[in-house]
Amino acid sequence: MGATLRQSPLKATALKAAGWIVVLGGSLVALAFAPLLVVAVPVYLGYLLMRRGKKHSVEIGENALLKDTRAPVLYLRSFLDEAAEASIGHRFKGVRRLETTQLAATVANNGLQEQDALGHVFRKIGPYVALGKPGETLPELGSNKIYVPNEAWQAQVRNLLKQSRLIVFRAGRTEGLKWELNELLRTTNPGSVLVLLPVEDDDYSSFAHWANGLMPESFPLDYPSSRLVVFDDDWSPRYLPPRRSLTETLSPFFERNGIVVKETFWEKLLEHNGLRW
Repeated sequence: MGATLRQSPLKATALKAAGWIVVLGGSLVALAFAPLLVVAVPVYLGYLLMRRGKKHSVEIGENALLKDTRAPVLYLRSFLDEAAEASIGHRFKGVRRLETTQLAATVANNGLQEQDALGHVFRKIGPYVALGKPGETLPELGSNKIYVPNEAWQAQVRNLLKQSRLIVFRAGRTEGLKWELNELLRTTNPGSVLVLLPVEDDDYSSFAHWANGLMPESFPLDYPSSRLVVFDDDWSPRYLPPRRSLTETLSPFFERNGIVVKETFWEKLLEHNGLRW
């Protein structure tokens, strides 16, 4: 089963407008009559409305590939992990480990904000695409989703691996990820692969346990110094220390692949403060 998207341009406009009204109006009311901390409530509700609106207007991956002739950046992840990360409770699950698990100082360690940041950076290199979850009515944000029937997903991944300039692999536990990692090892230049490790120790241990059965060079059994992993030519893992912004953190990975990511003054200002849209 492929896409069953129910995107609506009208809803996109209405939800984004409602989000701004909630943020601005609620903030003014809260500042006038309530403690400063209460301002966070309308800001967060407005943020959720604007995200919902953006899902109604985001371009699907097939169109992104047609419009942009650059080689794509492919994002591989588990649908189960993505669904879990979309829950409100999960967004704050890793807050106790911010310093050791953030991708950058301005990127909170939850899947939604990480994908916003990754999409913002990688779309400067090429279309940032991923397979869409079969049957979903609205796509998750970050990457542009490509929809194919269940029986065709492996062929589509193989095709995208051949086309892609870079591959981002979000580590998890599912059988589909195991197949995708094996394909990466078999067909892909190690220098073009970036792995995002799980936030929690148990999730990392589970991933390292099964992945080390495939990897030519093993991940450490103890949680490493960074969640961002790049590879030498023999698949030896190297860990990128988080810096102020995601672009700065990923700069060694980009340089390895002959890529220069340019930022305007305003883009740099926004990214250094964790703001992207």
